[in-house]
Amino acid sequence: MQSTFLKLVAFLLIFTYSCNSQNPTSPQQVFFIALPTSPVKVSNTEGDWLVYELHIKTSNIDKVEVYYNDVLLQTYTDFITKDDLHVASIWLPYPPTGWGEEKLEHQFYYQNTKGDKIIKNFSLPIHKQYPGAKNIGFPVPQGVWLAEGAPGSTSYHPRAIFPYPEPIYDTEQEGYLIGNNPQRYAIDYAQLENGLPYKNDGLKLEDWYCYNRPVLAVEGGIVLFSENSIPDHQTPGELDYPITADNVTGNVVYIEHPDGSIGTYCHLIPNSILVQKGDVVTAGQELGRLGNSGNSSAPHLHMHVLTNPEGKQIRKYEDGLYFESLPYAFSQFKKLGQLPPGYLDEPPLTPFTPTTSEDFNNTLPSESDVIKF
Repeated sequence: MQSTFLKLVAFLLIFTYSCNSQNPTSPQQVFFIALPTSPVKVSNTEGDWLVYELHIKTSNIDKVEVYYNDVLLQTYTDFITKDDLHVASIWLPYPPTGWGEEKLEHQFYYQNTKGDKIIKNFSLPIHKQYPGAKNIGFPVPQGVWLAEGAPGSTSYHPRAIFPYPEPIYDTEQEGYLIGNNPQRYAIDYAQLENGLPYKNDGLKLEDWYCYNRPVLAVEGGIVLFSENSIPDHQTPGELDYPITADNVTGNVVYIEHPDGSIGTYCHLIPNSILVQKGDVVTAGQELGRLGNSGNSSAPHLHMHVLTNPEGKQIRKYEDGLYFESLPYAFSQFKKLGQLPPGYLDEPPLTPFTPTTSEDFNNTLPSESDVIKF
């Protein structure tokens, strides 16, 4: 099942551009690094994490080692790479007492255009403590749900970006920004009944227990944009039309919250959306019905929260793709266990059997957690 909002499109769109015409201050420089957003603290059922992304431009890169006070915290090699552009999605375990207001040291191991092996040092300022994430409500009705692709160090959502037409040279950081990741902390919701996401063989949309379920506002606010006309794919496991930047989120609703963040609800049933631009909605209000439109080959709701400090507008469909993501939390849910990542991709499915019943507060599910709320 191609359930993730970007799992397919990342391979279609990522890094399909030429180099920006803006030049760095030093034309001889062969290694550039920049952060699209500042580090944040994220809490999920696996623990607390310091999360940040590194955009790197160099001919070849082998690894980066992350140190604090000369102690090696992580060796990272799992770059997303295209030509001389690389993305590293860093999730560091966050210590219970935080760090001192100092810095993390990074050592990048790479080769220049001559094949010389070089080590590049980079310091990242960090704080003793980071604020907790904002709490939001669940975007789907109460029940048992698979939190596919929920935020974590191995999840697919943190690793997919929408690239800019050309990399942007950031003069303050003296590095190149490659694109935005609006879905770094997204979750794909699929409902389970009797341990399975569907009845019969799952080859009809109506077989899926989550299909046509109400999609709910996680927080009140004002509707910025909605799209209501993109068809559902009719057979789970198959795409009826090509996926592009004009339909990737399927039928979608964007709601601006009082703090300026934006809730985003994707893949709804065509003509099911009940709100339009300018409407004021309340938390828990029905927005539309859960469907299978856009980059989705089986019914699910993809939901994430955007940060918008510059007050950008969404005037056309594609505009919603070029924001950064905001971590959030749920005030309470119960974890019933965890399924293997990609569980929905390999039928016939083995019914899920609960292995725990653990309450969590002010946190997020981890990848493939099964939760009840």
